[in-house]
Amino acid sequence: MLKNLFIVVLLTASLFLMADTYDLRNVGGENYVPAVRDQGPYGTCWTFGAYASMEGNMLISGAWTVAGETGEPNLAERHLNWWNGFNMHNNDDTDPPTGGGLEVHMGGDYRVTTAYLTRGEGAIRETDAPYTSNSTAPDRWSSSYHYFYARDVEWYKLEDDLSNIDIIKQTIIDNGVLGTCISYNNSFISNYNHYQPPANSDDPNHAVSIIGWDDDHATQAPLAGAWLARNSWGPNWGNSGYFWISYYDKHSCRNIEMGAISFQNVEPMVYDNVYYHDYHGWRDTLSIATEAFNAFETTSTQTIEAVSFFTAVDYVDYIVRIYDDFDGDVLSNELAVVSGDYDHAGFHTVNLDAGISLNEGDDFYVYLNLSDGGHPYDRTSDVPVLLGAVYRTIVESSSNPEESYYKSGADWLDFYDYNDPSGFQNTGNFCIKALSIDGASGTNPPQGLGFEILDYNNIVLTWNAGSTGALSYNIYKDGDFLAEVSNTPYPTTTYFDADLDDGEYSYYATAVYDTGESDPSNTVSIDLVLPVPTDFEAVSLGTNISLSWEAIDSSRDFIDYNIYKNSELLDSTTQLFYFDQNVPTGTYSYYVTASYSGGWESEPSTIVEIEHTDVNGIQIPLANLLKGNYPNPFNPETTVYFSVEATSSLVNIEVYNLKGQKIKTLVSEQLSSGSHSAVWNGKDDLGKSVASAVYLYKMRTGNYTSTKKMILMK
Repeated sequence: MLKNLFIVVLLTASLFLMADTYDLRNVGGENYVPAVRDQGPYGTCWTFGAYASMEGNMLISGAWTVAGETGEPNLAERHLNWWNGFNMHNNDDTDPPTGGGLEVHMGGDYRVTTAYLTRGEGAIRETDAPYTSNSTAPDRWSSSYHYFYARDVEWYKLEDDLSNIDIIKQTIIDNGVLGTCISYNNSFISNYNHYQPPANSDDPNHAVSIIGWDDDHATQAPLAGAWLARNSWGPNWGNSGYFWISYYDKHSCRNIEMGAISFQNVEPMVYDNVYYHDYHGWRDTLSIATEAFNAFETTSTQTIEAVSFFTAVDYVDYIVRIYDDFDGDVLSNELAVVSGDYDHAGFHTVNLDAGISLNEGDDFYVYLNLSDGGHPYDRTSDVPVLLGAVYRTIVESSSNPEESYYKSGADWLDFYDYNDPSGFQNTGNFCIKALSIDGASGTNPPQGLGFEILDYNNIVLTWNAGSTGALSYNIYKDGDFLAEVSNTPYPTTTYFDADLDDGEYSYYATAVYDTGESDPSNTVSIDLVLPVPTDFEAVSLGTNISLSWEAIDSSRDFIDYNIYKNSELLDSTTQLFYFDQNVPTGTYSYYVTASYSGGWESEPSTIVEIEHTDVNGIQIPLANLLKGNYPNPFNPETTVYFSVEATSSLVNIEVYNLKGQKIKTLVSEQLSSGSHSAVWNGKDDLGKSVASAVYLYKMRTGNYTSTKKMILMK
């Protein structure tokens, strides 16, 4: 009673203090509104309405800049659009996760957004998943993403007589841009003033955001007063992207789910893990219960730092308790308790007074007592195909026994068995979550230091937090300090050591706390070898020796291949072949290396020794052998060189395309022992010229078969 009286006093005072006009674009000369965006041809207005509120909140708080980001806050609507969990692209609650729910780009609302945010899926930055590529899905997770978290999301509903309008106005002043909705129709808008009469039955179909107001602004409504709104149709629409919505519009600030939503206390995501069972967030409310809890099991050594939940109505007192045990009847061994109250319905994050350290595999139970309104929960639900659409689709949720419980009288009942009035049975879970940081409390060193070698000479180090509260990590290489990695505001447990020379390296890491530096982590030793050309061959072709090899497998800054003859550098090339021409009779050794930017060179390929006899000498073929072709690549013709061991051997040499279709028969006859050659002029068996491409040529004689490649380049 005293709390409500206090609120009445505040509201009465605000009636005399609230300004008649307000514009977040100019508050004492400061702009707190992100630039107008353009949703393009997609049904994604709801993503822009929600993110305008989050971005505006960070403009007011400065959280974006404090986090080290540049420019104005700009979050990735594309990632929210694809990975919200309600569409055909992905729903973790179904198996397979694709094919059900909403069509991508064609639906969503602020509750969909909140489900995505509260489970830690996003939000990420626009630079992480640019909207210009919205036709394709971005990566779901990436170590390069910067995540942001709205600690609170509050729902407001404007009374028909505007008696609580100052609460909404004060929210805009304190927290920034407000998400709202309208039923956009040409009959409702005139000179960029929107008013849908309350008697009209059309449902909302478009999400926008409120950035201010003018109590005297006239619209089509009988009385003056309007919200200043930002649209998502680009700056060429309306008044440079802005328009007015009457205070008396049917849905704006009045629709129970989309009317007036404020995303508050937006900050960099500081938690490593979110424990939840409500993948789709708040879909319904169990009004008959005041007490509920969710059961969880830790996935690693972690510290529980906070809990989150929804309240379904205004003015709710809460009590959160975390227990270590539940025997089916009684929760016991209380680990933490925190209590308080919230004035407005919505989503809330509550910090524990002290973190709770748990080991991998530990069970824990998050209990929540709400004084009014019941417990919000997730379940299978039918949602509009688009905002305001008559057609709806089923979005499936899933649950399991012994995940969520509610109290009925003196008994704890498994919510899995609840007889849901919706008709969707065995799909419900309460919207109670736990948020944790990897590692236990203390000053332990980093745990589980490991590595990955990328492109042969880039090393990525990864580790787990040994304890919570590390300010930074120090990386040591071969016993010497290498770098400091900041752990704030974004928890960071990776380091990239790039462009290393061949050699052996050792690394370890330490954690830096406010009390000093920890002991070292485990040490990892790494042997780096630059990629070496493979399948190196040398073949004697008349007066020449043909060399060939396979390309290196690396995205490094490759320069060229170095050809060595009798251990001396012969030449360099970027091709995968080389012809050593006019070589006298003799024995030679060849190998090839790969060279890279920075003066690095790989180890040698296989060393090949060859006995070569030029055309003026005596050749004694020792075996059936498809030697190769020269030139290669070629245009318009090339010569295939081969040798036959036995006289009167039937020899077949045929040319194929990469589909395995025969193009040309070069040789099909009995040949005498010795060296031979055949010319291909780039035409098929019908005499038609073939296209530029890679072709295979295959020799068969007796039990001998060999295939090589040639390239026709016109």
